[in-house]
Amino acid sequence: MIRVALLPGDGIGEEVLDGPARLLRRLAADGAVEVTGPWPVGARAAAATGDVLPAETLAACDAADAVLLGAVGEDPRVPDGVCPRPEVALHRLRERYDLRISVRDVPFRDGTELTVVRNLIGGSYGGADDRWLGEDEAADVLRLTRRRIAEVVHTACDVLAQRSARSGVAGRLVSVDKANLYVTGRLWRQVAGEVARERGVDVEHRYVDRAAYELGSGAAVPDVLVTEGLLGDILSDLAAGRAGSPALCGSASVHPGEPVRGRCVGLFEPAHGSAPRRALRGQVDPLGGFLALAALLRHFPATRALGDRVRAAVDRVLQGGPWTYDLAPEGTPPAPTGAVADAVLAAFDDAGGPAVPVAVEEPPVRVPADVLAGWTTAVLTAVGVRRQHAGDVARVLGYADLSGIDSHGVARLPAYVRGVRAGAIATDGEPTVSGEGAVALVDGHGLLGHPVTTLALAEAVHRAREHGVGWVNVRDSSHHGASGAYVFEAAAQGLVGLAATNTGPVVAPAGGARPYLGTNPLALGVPVAGEKPMVFDMATSAVAAGKFEIALRAGRPVPLGWGVDADGRPTTDPAAVFPGRGALLPLGSDRERSVHKGYGLALLVEVLTAVLGRGPTGPGVGNLTFRAGSGHPGVSHLVVVLDPGRLGDPAELSAGAARLLAGLRALAPVDPERPVRTPGQRAAAERALRRVHGVPLDAGTHRALQELAGHVGRPLGVPARA
Repeated sequence: MIRVALLPGDGIGEEVLDGPARLLRRLAADGAVEVTGPWPVGARAAAATGDVLPAETLAACDAADAVLLGAVGEDPRVPDGVCPRPEVALHRLRERYDLRISVRDVPFRDGTELTVVRNLIGGSYGGADDRWLGEDEAADVLRLTRRRIAEVVHTACDVLAQRSARSGVAGRLVSVDKANLYVTGRLWRQVAGEVARERGVDVEHRYVDRAAYELGSGAAVPDVLVTEGLLGDILSDLAAGRAGSPALCGSASVHPGEPVRGRCVGLFEPAHGSAPRRALRGQVDPLGGFLALAALLRHFPATRALGDRVRAAVDRVLQGGPWTYDLAPEGTPPAPTGAVADAVLAAFDDAGGPAVPVAVEEPPVRVPADVLAGWTTAVLTAVGVRRQHAGDVARVLGYADLSGIDSHGVARLPAYVRGVRAGAIATDGEPTVSGEGAVALVDGHGLLGHPVTTLALAEAVHRAREHGVGWVNVRDSSHHGASGAYVFEAAAQGLVGLAATNTGPVVAPAGGARPYLGTNPLALGVPVAGEKPMVFDMATSAVAAGKFEIALRAGRPVPLGWGVDADGRPTTDPAAVFPGRGALLPLGSDRERSVHKGYGLALLVEVLTAVLGRGPTGPGVGNLTFRAGSGHPGVSHLVVVLDPGRLGDPAELSAGAARLLAGLRALAPVDPERPVRTPGQRAAAERALRRVHGVPLDAGTHRALQELAGHVGRPLGVPARA
């Protein structure tokens, strides 16, 4: 469930947000969203607290997925001179959450709509490179990068795709620049064309003067217009003027990725400002606030249908009234703010359909780690897995659950049971070892990957003690959980461990549209003097596949660059990528971010595990769907262990590692609230907490485990008390 923080702000902000806030609270009462606030911001906040963005407001925004803002600026209730620059609050919010892309929607009375997409940080709009050159001269530097331009154009293509999906008609994308004057304009035009070709979108290029003329002359407007920040600021205001009112512009400032702080990924507001001379009269147009709310709800997959209903309600009132003074035709008495807001709410209700598209989010259930381990062993033995093998699975899943790697913990157990029952995972026999000296090959015979890799680790440790290095390949295995669990155990014995595995095909190669390789994780464990081992465990894809499962459960979009849909187009919709609909992207995601390196790492893991281990590669590897008759997954692993004692005093290794990590952690961070961390540091802290308070299971996982418990007759233990 998404959480929204309400910040009415200054001037007319409180009035224009009254209607949207009422609608949000109704949705919250129905369990569709969560709402907090109102929280103070801007000039009125400064007058009351001395700060345009008080600490309580920042904390509320950190804890929210999105912020709905009324306005910041002058306010008739705040004396002159008390707060000379209230807009600083807006800049601080954008910087705090890295809200670097603006999406503005402008509806017209004929039912058409223009969306303007622009950059907020960088270019001439962000104000990051401005300076005074003496008393009589100043400079603002217009600087753009290929990466930032591509990010904005990709967002515009996403908006166009959503618009086209709603209307069933392919929309128009227009890119605006000043390429005949500025070199930044020529770069913009070049990159916009490249991204459009990559996305399979036709793009029309316009100079800004022609684009302004077309907006002002009544020419047909495009569906989406994408441009540099300052140009977009002016053109979107011009479009609102053509629509009839500055109120007809809802603005979204968004971060195109995972949250950089807390949960917040977007700031949504009407674009008209605080309008202090219109405040407190009950005459202002609330449609901008509803447009901002519609954009907010549309931003998250779980509430997208609600956002569409809000937009439909706004369109109905825009076309049929009632209208405030700015839109009322000559001879038609203007309606007060509250009457227009009531009309939008009534139109929303008339639109019909369920008001709650998702279930109410439930708090996590905490279960002690030892209870989960014992229950995991009991469940697996109940379906025919040998007790020792079941214990190995419980140990590895427990490592992930305690370390905060929830996607690879007990949540995987239903899939393993499904594989056993389908005959895709063997339960009889033992893995076998062949090979002499430092190198060995383990045949898993289709068994669960955890006991197979546990044996491989023991062999690698034994051979490292005897020969200095133990290199063990594994073939005909299955999913073995978090690779970090095995290197952690090696490092805990004073050894250096490396583990890798291939997986079923879910990742497209660089330049490809269909999956061929797995997420192919790679892990390293090193002993560190005076603390737990350093463990670095990474997927060679942009993210682990489990991130998509988490996003699907939460109803949140994923960052652009994580995956592509079935047509190979980048998307933020997790359901279009996973499971099996599209493809994850390799680490790096695109050419500008060195996707060839992530692709190369995935290929390296495939060679080291499957090619050397004589196992299947690419599409020949099975996944966690485990259908009856599908055969063994044929997963391959690699475990390598090094005895540092062969290179000198082992204590020197662990002490050197400790000095290295301490030096990194001592570095001054860019953000004091986000200190430099080292691999394994967060997991160690999480283990300490979860050992005391239990492992948190989200509601969906807990229900799945309870259902599994009922099927096998092994009840799950009593939840822990926090």
